[in-house]
Amino acid sequence: MTRIFIFAVCVFSATACVAPPTPGEGPLSDNVINWRDEVIYQIMTDRFADGDASNNYNTNLLDPSAYHGGDWRGIAEKFDYLEALGVTTLWISPVVKNVESDAGFSSYHGYWTQDFSRPNPHFGDIVALREMVDQAHARGFKVILDIVTNHVGQAFYYDINKNGQPDEFFLGQGGRIVPIGETDSSSELTRILEWDPDFNPDGVQAWTSLGPSGLAPIIFARDPKINRMPPQPDLFAQDYAYNQKGRVTIWNKPEVCGCDPWGCAWNNPCRREQEVLGDFPGGLKDLATHRYDVRNALFDAFSNWIDIGDFDGFRIDTLKHVEHGFWDDFCPRIREHTLGKGKQNFFMFGEAFDGDDNLLGEYTQGQGVDSLFYFSQYYTLFRGALLGDGSRTCEIERLHCRRHGCQDDPCGEGQTFEALYNGAGKFNGPTGEYGDQLNSRQLVVNFLSNHDVGRFIYFMPPEWSQSEKRKLLHLALGYLLTADGIPCLYYGVEQEFEGGNDPANRETLGDINNYKTKVWKNGYWQESQKTYDSDGDGADDTVWEPYDTGNPSFKYIALLNSIRHNHIALRRGELRVRWSTTGSAGDDHGIFAFERQHADENILVVMNLGSQTSSRTSSGTSSMPVGFSSGTTLNDLLDPGNSFQVQSSGCSPEVGEGCLDISVPPRTILILASGS
Repeated sequence: MTRIFIFAVCVFSATACVAPPTPGEGPLSDNVINWRDEVIYQIMTDRFADGDASNNYNTNLLDPSAYHGGDWRGIAEKFDYLEALGVTTLWISPVVKNVESDAGFSSYHGYWTQDFSRPNPHFGDIVALREMVDQAHARGFKVILDIVTNHVGQAFYYDINKNGQPDEFFLGQGGRIVPIGETDSSSELTRILEWDPDFNPDGVQAWTSLGPSGLAPIIFARDPKINRMPPQPDLFAQDYAYNQKGRVTIWNKPEVCGCDPWGCAWNNPCRREQEVLGDFPGGLKDLATHRYDVRNALFDAFSNWIDIGDFDGFRIDTLKHVEHGFWDDFCPRIREHTLGKGKQNFFMFGEAFDGDDNLLGEYTQGQGVDSLFYFSQYYTLFRGALLGDGSRTCEIERLHCRRHGCQDDPCGEGQTFEALYNGAGKFNGPTGEYGDQLNSRQLVVNFLSNHDVGRFIYFMPPEWSQSEKRKLLHLALGYLLTADGIPCLYYGVEQEFEGGNDPANRETLGDINNYKTKVWKNGYWQESQKTYDSDGDGADDTVWEPYDTGNPSFKYIALLNSIRHNHIALRRGELRVRWSTTGSAGDDHGIFAFERQHADENILVVMNLGSQTSSRTSSGTSSMPVGFSSGTTLNDLLDPGNSFQVQSSGCSPEVGEGCLDISVPPRTILILASGS
């Protein structure tokens, strides 16, 4: 097992020399009661806060592809800011040492592993890392570490022409490439990039002027200037540790698997072979995770980081690119390790970047990850329904059906929905406050945006005013923080960042340039500092500063987090849909309503996704049944002056229920709780 050892050093102050704690020694802390209580805040370490200028090398704030100087001490310095926002769990970038740069881009994100056993020096040393985590725990925060088991950085090239150097060249004479075993002498003119050649199920092949020449040898790079060196520990510097089949091409060229232009089915064998065995585009070399020596080395590496950093969970990158057998081996071993060190409720969720619940649900089976990023919800709700016109909110309810199962189709089209997500907890997996096992259906991680997709505001029409954009953002945040599952906020949403796809969505939180906007003045566009209305007088006259805690979205998220914290139903209650629509017209256009039901309380959430007019929680002569008895007054937790009374008639309520017919303004959410 590879271990990191450090020598005690003295931290000098005016009065004393103090030896810091040694990371990796002693028991681990136990911090989580119930993961459903948590609000995750995703931090891209390099872009969050710079607390230590001594590690600022190769930084350039003007270059979105360069390091910007954020580090672990910077995170610790902003705990007051995070506490004010009301988040409870911090998800930080991978901590391992990376290939410094590749093709003009830097590894500021942390996903280009070069050494699994050493920290990324841009972020600090392991003492700074452990100090940050210990301080986070002392403040009540939990810390999740991002890890990568699928690949390493651009570590080697395939010597296809066997000349001992990485080349880019054209191969062929103008016909087609001839598969091995065929005799056709023609060949298509093909561009070959030895750092990142196309996928070949037989392995990347060498070619000479005479034709195929067997498997292409791989040659590890040795360029210490950019730390493009053989990966470490030493096992990862061996050719047999990699699948060596070249990069995935199926996403851009579905025809290579005989699929239609819009892509292959989620379970197409050819597609899945590429996704599991292929190098990730950009030259990220795919590890042979079916080998037990590779599995053991990855377990050793990441169990060691748990010991060093006392982390409370893993977010696992590129989940769907690793075979299921790996997760059924890796995850139970990690659970056993953490339990043996005294840490209960270690949580592992994965990123399967796909909108198909069939594929996502498959990764919740067995003894692998506890749950995953809820990408199907992201595409259906946050990129679909919320940005649409409010039609067919039954599609949101279908998400719930695909996760839990439904006998009746909420859209009235006759489907029966099988539960695609695992309803059983994992052995030694997360539990609730009474030791009850929590399952993947309960622990999906909901998100509005992250580092791999454009920010939510980016997808709104550019002609919208900031107040229009804010209204829809707040509606989306309202759903995110009241629906079942674990909400995850991407850093900068509280500052209304609106960057597009990578790297525009990876803004630096402390950079004043990210708080500027364009205004039309004196006949032309001018750059101006963003402002907002802080006193409610209708004038945007308060300058928007970095780490601003007074702007409308920071305050709104803090309010939602406070409401969630104070109402157990919004954290642990089961979700029951109360109203959805099947068409695009009617008095209930755009209405979606659900209850969070807990033994101690019920909360009713009512949304109008329509953009034009108010809508009612009724259709024809029937209103919405609710789990509150007739005569109950429901108060809006977002607006205490807003209240409604449950009626005894107008619907077909169950025993103990009543009926509710209320009007909801466009793009508005109500969070209703019973009051006097």
